[in-house]
Amino acid sequence: MKIAVLGDRDTALGFKLAGAHEVYSFDDTPLELERLRNKLKELIERGDVGIILITERFAQKVELPEVTLPIILQVPDKSGSKFGEEAIKEIVRRAIGVELKR
Repeated sequence: MKIAVLGDRDTALGFKLAGAHEVYSFDDTPLELERLRNKLKELIERGDVGIILITERFAQKVELPEVTLPIILQVPDKSGSKFGEEAIKEIVRRAIGVELKR
């Protein structure tokens, strides 16, 4: 199974250097966001992609579908995380069914 990355130019370059199988970079324009939506749909429909990493900034701008496979994960870009601790708590709660408290 392949790992695909959808993000801005800097994030995409970092994942490409780290060895991600397929890396696609996009700008923050309406045309580029439409390209991103089309690429996301294509990657979901393919059978060889197991994980899709998408930057949080782009994930907020496109509707992420509820799919079992491939796994779609949001990652921070060079600006840092938009969600922080609350998002991590929700991911853990959904994954293991336990809510984390401080």
